[in-house]
Amino acid sequence: MENFNEPITYISDCRDDNTTGRLRARVSTYFPGSNVIFVGVKNDVEAAINLVDIVDAYEGRPGVVLLNVAPRHGEAQKKWPNGTPFGWVKLDNIDLFTTIDGLSLSLLQKVRGKNIDVKVYDIPKTVPQMDLTPEVQERIIHTQFRSFDYLPRLAAAIMMGKELEVTEMFSGVPEMKPMICWVDSFGNMKTNVLPEEIGFEVGREVVFRVSGHKQFRLPCYERLKDIPNDYVALTVGSSGMHQNRFVEIMQQGGSASESLGVGSGTDLEIVGRV
Repeated sequence: MENFNEPITYISDCRDDNTTGRLRARVSTYFPGSNVIFVGVKNDVEAAINLVDIVDAYEGRPGVVLLNVAPRHGEAQKKWPNGTPFGWVKLDNIDLFTTIDGLSLSLLQKVRGKNIDVKVYDIPKTVPQMDLTPEVQERIIHTQFRSFDYLPRLAAAIMMGKELEVTEMFSGVPEMKPMICWVDSFGNMKTNVLPEEIGFEVGREVVFRVSGHKQFRLPCYERLKDIPNDYVALTVGSSGMHQNRFVEIMQQGGSASESLGVGSGTDLEIVGRV
């Protein structure tokens, strides 16, 4: 491939220094001249909100996103013996190459307001179509590091226009229940809840139940600057897409996450508003 001028973002739960360095190096090798950004996440919940924010950051311009969140334990092991399959979906000007299991695509589907249908490329069936030596094919098919050995090659082949046979179509993206999806460096907590879903209104308070028993009664403010010192409150944050921006739980001058004792992955049950 000649110099590739579109931005590439890699979102992955493989996020230690050794792994991120190897992933960026591999992607850069297959996309010479590209600007590769890496976003490390802990799970599919965090991947979901970061995917929305990266797509939003591209502002409709061409770009590539690679996403890999592929647990192989528990239910995932029963469902996918060697990990979730990978697929490709074209979202306007963005090419998304992604694992299909879990909640990673849920928020993007929510804010776009339409189903996401992914073309799946099963590794053993797709690798022989990539013009690789038998030795390399064998390594990729049996690798434990599929996000390194397979996903960048799949993305490069498709972006170069290579015709690869689609194994199946995946359209079963699940809905995500209300929860906290990300805690930033200040302790602000990004939720997946839209303002209209909780009746957000400046001057009103929303009551949440978390962890099955704790309740928080949080006031609504227009912006962070309006929240009084040390108060924990709700605002409409920057995360989201177009007119759909998610509610955040923030504390003026402190960490909302530490003060409330909750963080990423915490379910939010909306009890009511007053």
